Amino acid sequence: MIETERLTLRPFNENDLDIIMNLYSNEEIMRYMPNDVMSAERAQKHLNKVVSDWEGKPQVNFEMAVISKNDQEKIGRSRIHLNYETDTAMIGWLLLKQGWGKGYATEMTRALIDYSFDVLNVHRVCALCNPKNVGSWRVLEKCNMRREAHFIQKCKYVKGGNITWEDELEYAILESER
Repeated sequence: MIETERLTLRPFNENDLDIIMNLYSNEEIMRYMPNDVMSAERAQKHLNKVVSDWEGKPQVNFEMAVISKNDQEKIGRSRIHLNYETDTAMIGWLLLKQGWGKGYATEMTRALIDYSFDVLNVHRVCALCNPKNVGSWRVLEKCNMRREAHFIQKCKYVKGGNITWEDELEYAILESER
């Protein structure tokens, strides 16, 4: 579990289908994600997977529900994915629209970076985002992550049965740069 001033990030459990559905079935939230919105059946399978990921040895995927301390509402999801070979943690998040513009993404990103370095002891933390998702890359820059690459048509987006290729930005920070 990760605590910030206003948020609790905790492992998903079997009672979290509501937040998975609220995030992954919303086209506006999923606009910059490469996969299509999820059906209830797919959302349940996803939830089952992220719950079981916490039992993995070694653990690779740390997907967490994001809870507002103010009202105990589930407002998003955050993730750390470890690559042991490169000693790198990839971070990411999704927030419900009611959490946009309140600084939650920045607060969460700083906490994910700190947890990755201080608890998981990685050498590097990175994040990917679509260049059109200005809000996300601004959050990464506020957290002192540097833009390392702008990949052209790197990410395959499958939406409504249609395939498009989108650009992708990679941001990163080294433990020595904190």
